[in-house]
Amino acid sequence: MSGFEPRNDDVLLTSFTKTGRLKALCYNILDKEAGEDLLAKKNPHEVVPTLENTFLKDQVQHMLLDSPPPRLLHTHLAYSCLPEVVRESGCKFVYLARNPKDTVVSMWHFYNKLLTRGGPEPFPLEGAVESFCSGVLPFGPFYEHVVGYWEESWRRPEEVLFLKYEDLWRESKEQVKKLASFLGKSFSQLDGDGEVEKVLWRSSLDRLKELEVNKSGVGELNHVPNATFFRRGTVGDWKNHLTSQMAQRIDHLTESKLQGTGLSLDD
Repeated sequence: MSGFEPRNDDVLLTSFTKTGRLKALCYNILDKEAGEDLLAKKNPHEVVPTLENTFLKDQVQHMLLDSPPPRLLHTHLAYSCLPEVVRESGCKFVYLARNPKDTVVSMWHFYNKLLTRGGPEPFPLEGAVESFCSGVLPFGPFYEHVVGYWEESWRRPEEVLFLKYEDLWRESKEQVKKLASFLGKSFSQLDGDGEVEKVLWRSSLDRLKELEVNKSGVGELNHVPNATFFRRGTVGDWKNHLTSQMAQRIDHLTESKLQGTGLSLDD
């Protein structure tokens, strides 16, 4: 991210790998008045660039420089790994956390899709759980990542919003209204629910994965088939994959890592 110049009105979406649909939701909230359905034509990863993966590419630099405020950006970096200029820029952060057992299963599926494109044997689930529990992951240990943003949301609630995937799943309307208010795009009292429903529909996994661009397209920036990013998007899918021993190991680690933080990551 060297060379990136943040603006104080930027919105930086943050999450661990494979923890939800934050890009589509925030884009549709910020774009709800313009009416253009850009996600019908482009994959969310093309619309909302991930800084650490793409900033060095010329087309992304031009897109960021030319974007009107607020710019919607994304990163998987832990809060402690962000450059000081970003942390102190005054921009807003939205963090989405997910239950660790669902996170590890989603990551396992995703990376196996990438691996099998080149022919290697699928990575075993046992190995994925071991890597997860050991903290040997592309963006560092899961729990430290989550807790870093959680603690910052308590220090600076006006600049850092901490959301949970499960809350978005079970309390969709309430959570979208909360997110919109944080972004300064509250829904009107006259047709609030109608606007919320439109945002939820435009951002829904069922809708996005059936769009032609996401069924057959390939990312212009990452060269990964767009369909790779879409699977089930449910809560509790870990029950279909993890053994009781795997689940217990993750649960015990979760309890230990979150002790004293006031944070829970329930199913």
